[in-house]
Amino acid sequence: MQVEFPKCPVCGSTAGYESSGVVGKYAKCFGCMTKWKLLIENQKTSALILHELPKNGAALYKVPSTNAPLFTVMGQPLGLDFWKNLNLDGKIDWESLSKRIDRNISNCVIKENTETLLHNWTGTRLVRNVKAIPGSFAAAAVVQQLGALLLTSRRLIWLERRQTGVWKPVISFQVAHETLLENIKGITAESGDSSTWKLPRKVSIVDNTGEEIFNLQYAFLELLKPMIENAVKMRRDEIEAEKKKDKVHVMLDFSFLKTIMEKGGLIMQVLKCPECGATVDFPKSGNETTCSHCGKTIHAQDVFEKIKDLI
Repeated sequence: MQVEFPKCPVCGSTAGYESSGVVGKYAKCFGCMTKWKLLIENQKTSALILHELPKNGAALYKVPSTNAPLFTVMGQPLGLDFWKNLNLDGKIDWESLSKRIDRNISNCVIKENTETLLHNWTGTRLVRNVKAIPGSFAAAAVVQQLGALLLTSRRLIWLERRQTGVWKPVISFQVAHETLLENIKGITAESGDSSTWKLPRKVSIVDNTGEEIFNLQYAFLELLKPMIENAVKMRRDEIEAEKKKDKVHVMLDFSFLKTIMEKGGLIMQVLKCPECGATVDFPKSGNETTCSHCGKTIHAQDVFEKIKDLI
């Protein structure tokens, strides 16, 4: 492995590899912890099988030659040329991930404005079912609720799977629980390898109301955690941007606008009404003024948006 790949094909590290295996030969990068199974022919490595996913989230990056994330080749024997020409773009391939969402699931969710669907996992959710038994205390049992966990740009939504009809069963999904991304506090999940790829993995997600536990397919720690963390960061950045925009909108008046215009080398004595085109004297204060010709209200914020490139 060291001879064929002096640099790790996934992370580019030169730290080397850990060799292991009795029946088969394996190599694990000391840098990103990606592990391959080596296929040997005539005492030479002829192909590599992605056996364990990298710990740095790189399994979610797009592979140009397949136009899909790296994890989609897990368990497949691929020639050395594939790995030598691997050129990951270094960011989560949300476009490919969103295309994998089950349409039956996406059709059951009402999206908010600007909200986008990112990915989903199917499996079960552990739900406490409390029943009162006559003459005794309430008994709590944990049941496994079939459904899907849907990640959006704003929420993490659990949809319960329901089936109606006997002769012609109809499958549908109903929103049973949701968590705002900005309220998520922690995520734990299980790792695995290519031999356990299709088995459900235990997932724990903690928000400001407590812990939710799931058993989800294809939910390896190396995939689910960086996906949700990235979505949480994008949402928190969006919230901060909205706060800053609102703050500017509240603070901006004509007095402040005149000051920043003068600092930018722009002197303005009159405004042009956006409604009728008449000239309006530039106000000395306040955050809005009225055109004396047509009665149109002119806001300082609107004037700023039109001239900020000039400033």
